[in-house]
Amino acid sequence: MLVNCREVSHYDETPVLFRWVWRLESLELQPFYRRTRRYPPVKIPEVNFKEFTNRCVGTIVGFAIGDALGMPAEFLTRDQIRRYYGKTITDFLRAHQGHASDFLPSGSYTDDTQMMLATAECLIECQKMDAARQGDALLSWYLNTVPHRTPMRANMRACKHLSTGRAWTKSGVFSGGCGAAVRMPPIGLFFCQSPEILIKAALDDCIITHTEPRARAAAVAVAYLIARLAQATEKCSPGDQVLETADRVAHIDEDMAALLRWVTQITHLPPEEALFEIGCSADALEAIPAATYCFLKYPRQFHNAVLAAVNAGDAADSVGALTGSFVGALAGVEAIPQSLRRQVENADLLAAVGERLASLASSAGAQSMAS
Repeated sequence: MLVNCREVSHYDETPVLFRWVWRLESLELQPFYRRTRRYPPVKIPEVNFKEFTNRCVGTIVGFAIGDALGMPAEFLTRDQIRRYYGKTITDFLRAHQGHASDFLPSGSYTDDTQMMLATAECLIECQKMDAARQGDALLSWYLNTVPHRTPMRANMRACKHLSTGRAWTKSGVFSGGCGAAVRMPPIGLFFCQSPEILIKAALDDCIITHTEPRARAAAVAVAYLIARLAQATEKCSPGDQVLETADRVAHIDEDMAALLRWVTQITHLPPEEALFEIGCSADALEAIPAATYCFLKYPRQFHNAVLAAVNAGDAADSVGALTGSFVGALAGVEAIPQSLRRQVENADLLAAVGERLASLASSAGAQSMAS
């Protein structure tokens, strides 16, 4: 029987003990999880522009909705969610009194979406990856957002470094949290047709705040998986996309790759059991596999996937946001209930950002093919 020997606050991303070490090393199928490049990358047939735009909007809107649904459940356990709200979360709620986000109205997102949007707006403005400009955008968020919406500790420390004039190449902290990975969906969309450029862009953006290998692998994993899903056809298997993503990050951090491979093998488990085993903290080795599991469990059922993520509690905002972006990238914005799309904070802005990213990504792809 596994014991949860690790408790990490969403504020403190410093790794302590890792329950997955025992789990991976004790599994009879361990060699499978350690195997690399089992699935060589293949070119995915292009989807038409209308469908691609639908998926880009779904990625951005789905991220924000998952974040907003998870906002009142952040820091809580499953039992606490039921105790504070009288039931499991099924719709936007205001956080209970005394919660760190109790000043936000229902449908509001957290710092995860704020920084994801800052990343997207930089890409739209510069029409390329400009890490220095990305650093400026994060610094602007740090200085001008009052109050901050449950920010992650590593992001705050890195932004403090930026505020002292430290260069973006030296501002990052040695943290294995998911605070950089949650900024990656726009990068995955923008560079979806250029995998090598995508990986470099994800790593450049990541090290502004996070330098630990697990965080860097998580950033690449999120960007790469979003890119593959946004271009996937009906014949493409979501599980194969995850396995290919694991192969892509194995050289950065083999543990992240192993966990991504592992979650493709446990989708038969019910969410409560699977997420207990994976963990749902802000540590990258839990948040990204947890979101990937929820996506694989319900790859085209947005409501089921995101509610499975947010009702697990802990880093519910981050796991919910990533789950929503994965489902949105594959199934498109039409898979998201209209009521959620209408009620989420800044709904029109979110859709406009997704549409603009789709236009720029398509233009970049056409130019690369022409050259």
